[in-house]
Amino acid sequence: QECGIVHLSSGDLLRDEVRRDTVLGRQVKEVMASGGLVSSAVIVTLIRRVMRTHGPGKRVLLDGFPRSLQNATDLVELCGHPELAINLQCDDTVLIERILKRKEESDASAVSKSGQDEAHNGRADDNIHTALERLRTYHKYHKTTLDWLQEQHVPVVNIDCSGSAEHVWEQLLAIGRLMRPACWIDETSLLD
Repeated sequence: QECGIVHLSSGDLLRDEVRRDTVLGRQVKEVMASGGLVSSAVIVTLIRRVMRTHGPGKRVLLDGFPRSLQNATDLVELCGHPELAINLQCDDTVLIERILKRKEESDASAVSKSGQDEAHNGRADDNIHTALERLRTYHKYHKTTLDWLQEQHVPVVNIDCSGSAEHVWEQLLAIGRLMRPACWIDETSLLD
C-alpha cells in the first residue's frame, strides 16, 4: 500500500480457496499439503479473477508467482511482460527454521486461545516433510524460470532475505519507492 502496489500472494489466494471449501480449493488442497506445485492453469485462472477486481492500470506484486516456466509464460500471456522480477534469496536452512517456527507459534497461539491443546490451526504445509518437498520443487524449477525471465529482458532484482523481516521489508519498500513515477504529468497540459 505504501508504494501504491496491489499485493497478491498466490499461496494466500489458494489457501483462501481451501478455507472456503470451494471446488477449486478441494482440487488444490492435496497438492498444496504435499508441497507440490498447483497447475499453472489453475493458479493463472485464480490470479486473473482476482486481478480483474483491481481494475486496469494498477501495479500488481505477484508474491510466489511465477514458480515454474509454465507459470512465467502464462503470466506473460495474461499480463504482458513484467516490469520487474524480485528474487528473494535465502539459505534453505533459514527457510526450514522459519517454517518450523511459524508452526510452533501457530500451535502456541491455538493453545493459548482455547486454553487447551487443540489441533494445529495454522498452515497445513508447515511441517518438515512438506517444507523439504517444497524446497525440492523450488530448486527443480527456479533456475529455469529465472533464466527465462532474464532472456525475456525482465530486470531481476535479488534481495537477501536471510536477515530480519524488518530488513527485508525495508529492501522491498526501497524497490517500491524507486518504481513510483517521479511526477505525474497531466497529458492535457501537453496539448496547449
